[in-house]
Order: sequence, then C-alpha cells, then structure tokens
Amino acid sequence: MRCSACIAVISTAYTAYAQTPLSTETLVQKAAQIAHQLRTTFPDSNLALVPQPFWWWQSGIVTNALLTYGFVTHDTQYLELTKNTLLSQATPANDFMTGFASGNDDQAWWALSALTGAENNVPEPADAPTFLSLAQNVFNEQKARWDTATCGGGMQFKVNPALGERGAGYKSTIANGLFFQLAARLGKFTGDAEALAWAEKSYDWVTSVGFIDGEFNVHDGVDDGTACKEVNQDMWSYNVGAFLYGAAVMSQQSGEAKWRERTQGLLGATKRNFVRDGELRETLCEGPEARQPCSLDQVSFKGILARWLGATAVVMPELKDDIAAVLEGAAEVAQSRWTVGMTAMEHYVALETVNAAVKVRGDAAPADGMIGADSSFSGPDSASRNLAKAPVKRSVAGRVVWEQ
Repeated sequence: MRCSACIAVISTAYTAYAQTPLSTETLVQKAAQIAHQLRTTFPDSNLALVPQPFWWWQSGIVTNALLTYGFVTHDTQYLELTKNTLLSQATPANDFMTGFASGNDDQAWWALSALTGAENNVPEPADAPTFLSLAQNVFNEQKARWDTATCGGGMQFKVNPALGERGAGYKSTIANGLFFQLAARLGKFTGDAEALAWAEKSYDWVTSVGFIDGEFNVHDGVDDGTACKEVNQDMWSYNVGAFLYGAAVMSQQSGEAKWRERTQGLLGATKRNFVRDGELRETLCEGPEARQPCSLDQVSFKGILARWLGATAVVMPELKDDIAAVLEGAAEVAQSRWTVGMTAMEHYVALETVNAAVKVRGDAAPADGMIGADSSFSGPDSASRNLAKAPVKRSVAGRVVWEQ
C-alpha cells in the first residue's frame, strides 16, 4: 500500500509543544522521580509486578519501561529488579505461560520485554535461561498457533479458544501486531531468515483482512465467525504502535522501499488519530472524542505507543524530526501533569513518554537501532542468583490477587 496523504502528513513536524523545550537534564530528573514512584506501587518491592486491579500483562510492559529507563538515563538501580521480574515469570518451560497468560498478547508482552533485555546485553545469572531464549520460545509456540482454520490465517486473541473464554473466536490486531514485531525483532537481532519471513507473512495477512487499511489506519480485529468480513473499526494507539516499530525494524533490516513507506504511513496514521493539542491522546476514551472512560487496559496504551515512537526514531533517523515533534509535546504535557499520587499505570505512561523524548534527543542512543542499547549493561552478574518468587495466587480473568 502507498498512502500519499499519509506521507504528506508526516513531512511537516507537529509543532504544538512548548516553544522552549525542557532541557534533557530536567527530563532525566523527572524520569527518575517517576520511576521511583512507580516502584512504590509494587506490592513486592523486589518485583516489578503491579497491584490489583491491573493486569499481569501490564507488569510486562512496566518491566520493559524500567529497562528502557535504565538504558536511556544510565541509572542502573532498577536492573536487578527487572531481571528478577522477568525470570520470576518465565515458568519452568521458559515461555511465560503462567496461569495469567490466557491471551497470545499476554504472553507476547513478556517475550518482548525479555527481547529488550537480550538486545541490550543485559546479563542473566549463570543458572538462568537467556532472555533471548525466552523470547524465542514464545515465538516458536506462537508460530504453532497460527490459525488457518478461519480467515486464512492469523493469531487468535486467546491461546485456547476452545475454552470459550470471553474473546474466544476473536482475531485481535494486538495479538497479531505483537507476533509481527516479535518476529521482526528476532529476525534482525539473530539473522533468523524464518523469523523475518514470518514477519512478512503476518503483515501481509493483517492487511489482507483489513486490520490495516489503505490509509494505514489500524483497526482492532475481527470475530472469525464473520469470515473476517466485519472488521471492528475501533482504533487504539498500541495497535498502530506495534506495527509502526515492527515495520521500522523491517525497513532497517531489508532496506526495501515498501517497509519505509509502510512505516511512514503508520506514523502518519499515528499523528492523525492519536495526537491532539500537543499530546498523545487515546481518542476513544480521552478528550472530547471519547465515547467512554478508559478501562484498566486502555489507560496504558498511549505509553506503549510512546515507547515505540521513540524506538522508531532511532531505527529510522529520517523520521526523527517528525517523531521528536510529537514526543517533545507529549513529554511536556506528561511531566507537567504528573503527581506522586498517581496510579501505577499513570506513572507508567508518564515514564514511557519522558523516556521516549529523551531517547529521541540522542542521549544514550543505541548503536544498533534496538531499544535503548547501552553496552554498559553487559558484564558478569552474581546479585540475582537467588530469584524472588512473585507473592501471588491465581484469580479469575487474569488479575493478580496478592497474598499478604
């Protein structure tokens, strides 16, 4: 697909942000404050697992945010916390298939967090699985779940639709977007041609069923009972973010014009659909366009988008100015509204947004184009050999009930 209008949109930087941007030092100091307050929300200060009523998958994105914070600011105080958290959730099969991983996306969020650790040379304890192997195990399991029984392919929202859980029979864009990005990043990081082929196959299927339309708007999914003919037109920011960064990685890896144009188109759709008045906005549930308040899931989506905007700017420097214009405004708004009494997810969104703005400015920019790469994180490790176990018991619908 080629969207001339989308490419034109991103050719002009969005300038509705503070005329005098905050200094990098100010943003880094604010990020440090936010990260500290985010940690105070964890029921166990040794694990980056968020409290009720938030979801287990959101602990995966919080872990990723704290990893990225360390890479961007060179503040290593959360490194052991994030490593311990990833390994505590790995399961004996080393695949993040805990009792809370009812959705393919639930599992994939944790795989992407582990891959962030691998891409940035975060060392594992000698007796632990590698972060790369954790991500690869999830990818290999999800390949086997590619469902050709309906709609010619695609990932189901639920790992086991036969259980009849809410969402069974729904092929969600986020499950497919995370699978696509996981394949693209693994392919680039390891040189795995099969993973890159899966990224191509996944993207092609998504466009064939209309999850991504001709203007690069990214819609939510489809009930496979409709033979994929009635696509849910809802647009959420994390869906476009997943494909934006995955496409940027594919562009960098392949050098092909189609991936550059796709990334440009997805960035244009991001700005058109989720940037309002100089800030990132979840337009379906925030601001005058909202149809209802944001749910516990939805409150985190624009933080995820911010992360992948920042990562895209590093992978594709030609888009840096356009993305910086968005993130400068978003970070200005996020830091000005941030207070210590916010919820875990509000802290999370603010942290991702400020992280991304600092990242795009070029501070601690990764040499290989992966999220926040910093060679200072490689080296021997001994402090995390005795991993803390998550103090949880299982509950319905994937929410964590914390033991006292």
